[in-house]
Amino acid sequence: MHRLLNPRICIVSAVLLVALVASHLLTPSRAAEEPAGAAPRQVSFNEHIRPIFAKHCVACHGGVKQASGISLIYRDKALAEGDSGMRAIVPGDVEESYLVERIADPDPDYRMPPAEHGSALSDREISLVKQWVAEGAKWEEHWSFVPPRPQELPTTRAKWGNNRIDSFVLARLEAEGLAPSPAAEKSEWLRRVTFDLVGVPPTAQQHDAFLADDSPEAYERVVERLLASPKFGERWAAMWLDLARYSDTMGFEKDPHRDIWPYRDWLIRALNDDMPYNQFLIKQLAGDLLPEATMDDRVAAAFHRNTQTNTEGGTDDEEFRTAAVLDRVNTTWQVFGGLTFGCTQCHSHPYDPIENQEYYQFVAVFNTTRDWDRDEETPRLRVPKNQEDWEQANELDRRISQLKQQLHAAGLPLAEDSNQWKSLSIEHALSTGETKLKVRDDPNRAGNEYVTQGTVTAGSVFTIDLVPGDVQRLTAIRIDSLPMDLEKALRNPEAGFAVTRLRAWVVTPGKTPPREVSFYLAMCDEADPILDPAGSLKDNNDGWGVYPKLDRPRWAVFVPSQPVELPEDARIRLQLKQNRSATGMIAQVMNRGRFAVSDSQAWTNLLADPEYRQLEDKLAAAERERAAIASVSMPAIEEQAQQSHRHTYLFERGNWLSKGDEVQPGVPAVFPAIETDEAVDRLDVARWFASTEHPLTARVLVNRFWEQLFGTGIVETVGDFGTSGILPSHPQLLDDLAARFQHEMSWSTKQLLREIVLSATYRQSSQAGAELAKLDPRNRLLARGPRLRLTAEMVRDQALMLSGRASDKMFGPSVMPPQPDGIWRSVYSGAQWVTAKGEDRYRRAIYTYWKRTSPYPSMMTFDAPSREVCSVRRIATNTPLQPLVTMNDPVFVECAQGFAERMAAEGGSTPREQIAWALEQATGDAPRAAAVTAMTALYDDALQSFDAANEEMAALGSTPESYALTIVASAVMNLDDVITR
Repeated sequence: MHRLLNPRICIVSAVLLVALVASHLLTPSRAAEEPAGAAPRQVSFNEHIRPIFAKHCVACHGGVKQASGISLIYRDKALAEGDSGMRAIVPGDVEESYLVERIADPDPDYRMPPAEHGSALSDREISLVKQWVAEGAKWEEHWSFVPPRPQELPTTRAKWGNNRIDSFVLARLEAEGLAPSPAAEKSEWLRRVTFDLVGVPPTAQQHDAFLADDSPEAYERVVERLLASPKFGERWAAMWLDLARYSDTMGFEKDPHRDIWPYRDWLIRALNDDMPYNQFLIKQLAGDLLPEATMDDRVAAAFHRNTQTNTEGGTDDEEFRTAAVLDRVNTTWQVFGGLTFGCTQCHSHPYDPIENQEYYQFVAVFNTTRDWDRDEETPRLRVPKNQEDWEQANELDRRISQLKQQLHAAGLPLAEDSNQWKSLSIEHALSTGETKLKVRDDPNRAGNEYVTQGTVTAGSVFTIDLVPGDVQRLTAIRIDSLPMDLEKALRNPEAGFAVTRLRAWVVTPGKTPPREVSFYLAMCDEADPILDPAGSLKDNNDGWGVYPKLDRPRWAVFVPSQPVELPEDARIRLQLKQNRSATGMIAQVMNRGRFAVSDSQAWTNLLADPEYRQLEDKLAAAERERAAIASVSMPAIEEQAQQSHRHTYLFERGNWLSKGDEVQPGVPAVFPAIETDEAVDRLDVARWFASTEHPLTARVLVNRFWEQLFGTGIVETVGDFGTSGILPSHPQLLDDLAARFQHEMSWSTKQLLREIVLSATYRQSSQAGAELAKLDPRNRLLARGPRLRLTAEMVRDQALMLSGRASDKMFGPSVMPPQPDGIWRSVYSGAQWVTAKGEDRYRRAIYTYWKRTSPYPSMMTFDAPSREVCSVRRIATNTPLQPLVTMNDPVFVECAQGFAERMAAEGGSTPREQIAWALEQATGDAPRAAAVTAMTALYDDALQSFDAANEEMAALGSTPESYALTIVASAVMNLDDVITR
């Protein structure tokens, strides 16, 4: 398998299929209302037949392998003739349906599926297939591919609940012979909802105020306060950073620093502002393409610049640029579509009606951005550090872009007018280093060209003598850089080039010394290129080029300040210094070049044109004004100019080096089409996902929030809403919430969360009796409230809150709080973990510096992902390392000391009172006497064992009492009741 392929998205686990079938045991259906073993009144394809095909058939007759020419993924293929000439399914005719004959055959050598491919269908399954065929073999789209619609409220026997959510949950419980649990104690609910909405525990004042509020609106008031808190955005941004694979470093082996924290801050602000989710989605996928895009829009679009950049020596930039594009495609579908779309990189989807070619049509949408896996991560966006400067900076950026476009447009007609140019013949062509230049005729034009041969040395300097022919006056020089093989370069780009210094002389053999040409203007085929050709006129490492890859012919024009007279027999000598190299010292030189000269007065007139000079002055002034705004430079998404768009090809077997047919941008046919007269672009796709007719977007978002609040989504496989995913436990509830989220709630995530946390379902006690725990150990039926381990961020933030040292400072560069020594060892650089001072040491976890190859260890221990790829769900674990963190990590030791200081200052006059106070502060509930007694015994033991001469003990407390309180504080913060919500 080629290393670009990700096995995690190419292998479909059989475990999912087992889970799919098992999920029917907890999925409401018409079958559940029928006597066991009885035939349904009418067979449903989605409910009865699709799971049978997924379990027994599609491994051989699906999207990857279509044995005997039969696929049971697509209706037309399922009903068509197979290779044998027989039809597997004939609607309404069981006898003529070859599929029925094969699955029911008693001969194991003839029966399908063969024994080596799985178990035979059960009698009931065969009966269902027969009935389905007899009823006309009616096909249905997969449930999640049909847009959600509001549902009628079910009829229930009992009266229970606060809103529509509860009606659906109660109906399900009654169908299972269960009843809801009693409401949780107010303190239990307050702790739960506070962590869930803002990620930190309630303060003692908030706790006391809520318990004292007996009004009917008490719960609503708490929720409104939490939704309005600035901490809301910080809590929910943590979830989105996992999805966005956010990191403060580039990834891969070197994993150097990256400034992209303005995107994180944008997330927090957008969430706090309750930006409608459809806008939130569009801005992240295509904010840069919005009409009159603001700085806010452009920062949001950095969602897809969180991809990794490989700065290792010897790597192929095109490979890892391609890897980033594929990551953007797969992430887009995982985050906003909830599908394993990446499975179609190598072949059609095994279980869902998505073709291999459609994957690459979607790739074509994302294959047009200007980034190239460069070490410097261009293009970049200069984001003002002061948000008050954003509007001014954005207006200046827009003005600068417009001025560049106007200047470019003024010279473009001349540059592209073939009548302006006379081809130059190369007389001599030499290079420094090992590079050899060969001059050859060009059969398609007058003049000739050079090509490099042998080993091409990085940093080569070319010296080329050109014969001007009958041209007596030089007003402009044009240089064309061409791929060695244009057809191949379109599919697999060649090494790029950069002319870091261009010099020219007029040489008259045997007469006067060479006369250097002074150039005034440099322009190329792009109005605003990443490598500015004006840099070629200065001694630096900038200059005209296409770096690191060349996929099509490129040109640049250099215009002297004044026309240059060319005596008879004169030669034009060009020197092309090429000082850039790609990662691993890969030479960035022009491997094939040709030259032309103009003697037209039009070039001189252009430079003398007052309007042109005025545009130049305006541009210089705008750039000076922009440079004066203090900014941070972050990687940004930018679209290539239309004429520069790459060609996209299908990868044969997913291998980026083996390209098949060219494809055009598009979306899978199973979903609503995008109506446009032009090529589909990212903005079209973003608006398509944000449409109320897209069947997945709202369902996926609602399910993701549900999973965050209840621990498991209504669809447990939050990243797979397809056939291989687990069916929803409450499908009508999911569709009702999704439809109302789009329309009634106007895509407001705060309104969605408000409805969920104010439901009676959410308010239930989390206590479960032995019978309920055995029947539904994972609470899929929602017969009790959620009880979940705190997330990694919450564990840290709670400790900071208990210590009394937590900082409320928001936004800005990521910080480096204490971590164990020796963790951070950055290869190839002197980068070090510099522990923050002052309040930065105690900021919320969301602001902690994140290095992919060495993530913050305490948060990794509590299941935070490395963020190398999109993570749609954190699976909670219980390991011995977790208590070791909460009792030994330097942050938690400091927090225990701070908590101990609060115990002494605020908790009362005796150790027992202080301990009781600490337990109530940490758990949000009055402590049990047994717990107080146990902790008091721990205190007494620590008090007796204190030895001032022991440096480790003395570091925890300067007196026996402070040491003992620190030990108790540490133990309290490690209790199960404290690290759960």
